[in-house]
Amino acid sequence: MDYTWAKKLGLVRKPANFISSISDDRGDELKYGGMSISDVFHKDVGIGGVLSLLWFRRRLPEACCKFIEMVLMVTADHGPAVSGAHNAIVTARAGKDLISSLSAGLLTVGPRFGGALDDAARMFKEAHEQGSTPKRFVDSCKKGNKLIMGIGHRIKSLSNPDQRVVLIK
Repeated sequence: MDYTWAKKLGLVRKPANFISSISDDRGDELKYGGMSISDVFHKDVGIGGVLSLLWFRRRLPEACCKFIEMVLMVTADHGPAVSGAHNAIVTARAGKDLISSLSAGLLTVGPRFGGALDDAARMFKEAHEQGSTPKRFVDSCKKGNKLIMGIGHRIKSLSNPDQRVVLIK
């Protein structure tokens, strides 16, 4: 049976094709930003190149692609996403409104990711309740050699820098 003939008679449906703003599987071969998946591999565009095609819909300069790869390498220890940001994005992509999406993200901030925010809020609230100015608060923390939560990093510092920051610089 000829497909075109059967389609005209209503015996078969048009095949389902998926197209999004970043990829296209219509035709003989999947395309990322207009580049066939074969060319992606033959031209060895790498992860940075693939992400440039998917996210920016064009091939970015090599330096940009290398930077994307560097960022992925230095943040890989956090997994695919920090929970709060990930959940906000998933909720938004599911079609929920802005408030629901932000709430989903904020409600999953915890001690492992973003938890310093809770401690920072407590510290700032206490300082405010005591009538302290921001300068007095900072000076008091410095004098007592006390970390201000939510600012900087609990372990890394200028004298013990995070090598990821050093590499990106």
